[in-house]
Amino acid sequence: MVTRRDFLKAALIQTISLSLWRCGRRTLEARKGNLGLFMEDGRPLLISVKGRRPEEMLEAAFDLLGGLEGLVKGKRVLLKPNFVFPQPYPVTTDPDVIFATARLLRDAGAKEVEVFDAPGTFLIGTEKETFNYNRIVERAKAEGVRVVIGDAAQRVQYVKTRRKGWRAYPEIVVHRKVYEAPVVINMPCLKRHHTSYLTCALKNNFGAIYGAQRWDAHLRGEGLKKMGKGARERAMTPFRNRSHFMRALAEFADAVRPELSIVDARVILTRGGPTRGKGELKGGVNRIIVSADMVALDRYCSSLMERFDESYTNDMILPYLQEAVRLGLGTMELKNVKIVEKEA
Repeated sequence: MVTRRDFLKAALIQTISLSLWRCGRRTLEARKGNLGLFMEDGRPLLISVKGRRPEEMLEAAFDLLGGLEGLVKGKRVLLKPNFVFPQPYPVTTDPDVIFATARLLRDAGAKEVEVFDAPGTFLIGTEKETFNYNRIVERAKAEGVRVVIGDAAQRVQYVKTRRKGWRAYPEIVVHRKVYEAPVVINMPCLKRHHTSYLTCALKNNFGAIYGAQRWDAHLRGEGLKKMGKGARERAMTPFRNRSHFMRALAEFADAVRPELSIVDARVILTRGGPTRGKGELKGGVNRIIVSADMVALDRYCSSLMERFDESYTNDMILPYLQEAVRLGLGTMELKNVKIVEKEA
C-alpha cells in the first residue's frame, strides 16, 4: 500500500529530476517507425478476432493481415507489453499471449524477439516486481526470448528525441531499447484509467518514456491535488490542464511509433483502472484486435468499452484521439478503416 507520504516523496524526486532530461546529451531525430504497413485499398486494416484460444486467435489475425514476414523477417523485434503493477491480466499483459506472439514471430522469420517494459507506477525500486509476478524472465528462458527490464528512473537508459509538431514537449525522452529497435510491437490490455479514461494502444507507449517526463505530464495535466487522491476520486477531480496531458499522451505515442499493436480484449477492466483497485473485470468480450493504426484501434476498442461499461463514453478520449490524428498516427473515422471481424 502506497501512503500519501510515499506519493509526495516520489513526486518530489520526480520534480527534482525534471531538469535532467533537458540538460546534456544530444537530441536525436525521433523514431520513424513504419506507419504505412497493413493497408488494403488505401485503408488501414483492423482485424478483430473472437475466440477463446489466444494462439489460434493471434494466428488468424496475422493471416488476415497478410502475414508478418514482410515486417519481421531477419529482424530483431521488441514486444512492449503493459506491466504497470504486480497484478494479473487484464491489469497486465497476459504472458501466454506474449509468448504465443513470440513463437509466431519466430515462425515468420524474426531474428530475435525480446520483451521490454519500464514500469513507472512508483518509479524507484519496483521495476522488477511485475516481471517477477508474471514469471516473465523464468518463462522467457524456456521460450528463447530475451527480457529487458527498463528502469524509469535511470536517465542514462534513455535518449532525447525531437519531432516537428510536438507541442506538449519539444523533446521527448525515449528508452534506448525502443528507439533502436528495428520493429516494435505494442501489446496493451484494454482497461479503464483514472487520468486518460482508457488504456489501449496509444496510452501503452507511456511505458517507453523516461519516468520524470511521464510524471511531469501528470503533474502539469492533473496537479498534485488530483494526483494525491484515490483512483475513483482522482477520476472525478478536475484537471489542472487537461489539454496538456492529452496532448502529451498522443505525443509520447508519436515518439515510439510502433509498427503494429495487438490489443488483448478477451477480458477487460471496467469502471476503474489502471490497476485492480476499484475496477471490475468483465469477461466474455473474447476479442484480440490487431492493427498498425493506433488511433483506429483506440476508437474501435473505445466502442467495446462503452458497450461493457455504462460509466464510460467514447467522447472521453476524443481529445487525445484528435491530437493523435494531428500527428499523423492514424484515423478515428472507422468508415475509413478496413475492419475484418472473424471467429477463431
